[in-house]
Amino acid sequence: MNVAIQRGPSKRRVHVFIVSDGTGGTAERVISAVLVQFKRIKPIFKRFPYIKTKEQIDNILARAEKREGIVIYSVVSQELRNWIDSEKTERNVLTVDLLGPLMERMAKLWNMIPAFHPGLFRGPAEESIRLAESIDFTLKHDDGDGIETLGRADIIIIGVSRTSKTPTSLYLSCNNNLKVANVPIIPNVEPPKKIFTLKRRKVGLTIAPERLAFIRRKRLKYAGSTDYINLAAIRKELEYSHEIFRQINGLQVIDVTNSSIEEIAGNILKGGRGK
Repeated sequence: MNVAIQRGPSKRRVHVFIVSDGTGGTAERVISAVLVQFKRIKPIFKRFPYIKTKEQIDNILARAEKREGIVIYSVVSQELRNWIDSEKTERNVLTVDLLGPLMERMAKLWNMIPAFHPGLFRGPAEESIRLAESIDFTLKHDDGDGIETLGRADIIIIGVSRTSKTPTSLYLSCNNNLKVANVPIIPNVEPPKKIFTLKRRKVGLTIAPERLAFIRRKRLKYAGSTDYINLAAIRKELEYSHEIFRQINGLQVIDVTNSSIEEIAGNILKGGRGK
């Protein structure tokens, strides 16, 4: 016996372009809360954060027109909101202003002029997302990994093995919401060119040879007579790292001998030279 299967109505795909001069996270959560009430709508979100120019807006409106999408914008700038309002008709694009009407209502109610500064609000959820992104970046850029995206780092830490690069990177990331990359300096190996050319905050970590030898011996399961724990070899390794340091413009050098991770991170944040 054949049984007819009744299928429910298919969902309508709607392209939702979220425009913000901040992160756009708040706008996306608001529109998501609204769209969930429309069961037959399947939204396809595309977020455009930190929008600053009319040219950027024109490009987004053109894409929305092509996709027959809707533009949801959370923009503080009066100039940019006016631009979107004037351009939407020419391009036949549906737009929704999340902030403008509410700000105007509040301004009239309290007889005050808004600050018009984007990005002032950071809710707990948004801060948590940004922290998770920073930690994820730091983990993916540990010990020389992720060189192709090194330029996205807030801080790049450089140094030989066992100078506390990894724990310092994670401390800065977890406690200060920073994207930190660390790159090892290896004897007789030319470091990545990007550490010389990128215009990012860079920090070189150094340490007393005797202290480094002590730390490495403690970390090794078998204290063999390798160059890794040989004091003379360690001196040469540190000399090589100092040669690299001298070639990097604006490098902050910190001596981490007998310093805790908290102290190293504090010196990096202060911009000091450390101990």
